[in-house]
Amino acid sequence: MKKIVSVLAVLFLAVTGACAGQPANLLIGKWKLSSGATGCNTAMTYAAKSVTQVAWDGTPSTVAVTYVAGDPTKFPATVYVMTDAGINFHVTYIFSSKDKMTIDTAAMCAYVRV
Repeated sequence: MKKIVSVLAVLFLAVTGACAGQPANLLIGKWKLSSGATGCNTAMTYAAKSVTQVAWDGTPSTVAVTYVAGDPTKFPATVYVMTDAGINFHVTYIFSSKDKMTIDTAAMCAYVRV
């Protein structure tokens, strides 16, 4: 009887895990610049399939994106954002917590969730 209960518990966990799909995407939401780095976007809003960015000069732009999200429960966590602007391009976002992240570029632009 214990074996049957154990097998059922494992199957239940496997099914609920499969139904959950992709891990939660930490990047979805609104972000504002928290560091004084030059050349960084001042604000960004990430949705399921797009990002709207406000450049340092106040110019907004929206582009389509695709995400590859890591485990949102273990920090530092990583989310890769890919665009298709004629070439394959991606940006790496490193999260120190669910509300703080840094873009992995030379400028190391740091953001906080709004």
